[in-house]
This record gives sequence, structure tokens and C-alpha cells, in this order.
Amino acid sequence: MKKYLGILLVTIVSLTSCDNYKEVKSEDLKSIFVLNSSSTFKGYYYEGSDKDYHYFISKWDFEKDRKFKLRADKLTIGNKYRFSFGEKELRIDLLSEDKVEFGQNEFCKLYIVKTMN
Repeated sequence: MKKYLGILLVTIVSLTSCDNYKEVKSEDLKSIFVLNSSSTFKGYYYEGSDKDYHYFISKWDFEKDRKFKLRADKLTIGNKYRFSFGEKELRIDLLSEDKVEFGQNEFCKLYIVKTMN
């Protein structure tokens, strides 16, 4: 029984770890956050950071969500929005009516999207 519990624990940790995030290379930084008008696109979400990377996910209604990570030195995030990987998530976008800035790199500025609860 302990053996199965150990296997289950390892499986859960591996499924939720940051290892299954695809690293965005420097040449792809221009196009990683794009304006998407598809009706099935739910948005981009910041999922936290560690000492090396910022983690994101693009969510879709009928497609597989896409997990990706950027090197921490490739995107500057305001300290009040930076949190540890896996703590929570924050919806971000290239446009925002409120213009609450989340972060920026050399190609774009990202803004917080306020969601209705």
C-alpha cells in the first residue's frame, strides 16, 4: 500500500511541476503574447515565478491549454504582481481598459485583466 501511495504522490507532483512548461526562446519573444480574437480563446494567465523563470498558460475552450515559461531576465514584472509558482494565477493581456500594467519586455507591455466574479 505504501508503494502505491508513493507512486501516486510522485505522479501528482510530476503532473503539477514546472517541468512540463515549454521554454520560449529569444527569437519567439515577439510573438508569444498575441492579440487573439478566437471565440475559443480564454486568455493568458500568469502562474508565478521562480528564480529562473516566469510561468504562463494560454487557456482555450476546445483546445489543449498551452503552458510556457520565459526566462526571468526576458520579462520585467512589477513586484506587487510577482508571486511564487503555483500560488495563484492572474489573467493578463496586451490590452486593458484599466491600463493596470503587469510587466513588459522589449516587444510589449502586458496589463492585468480584471475579471468579473
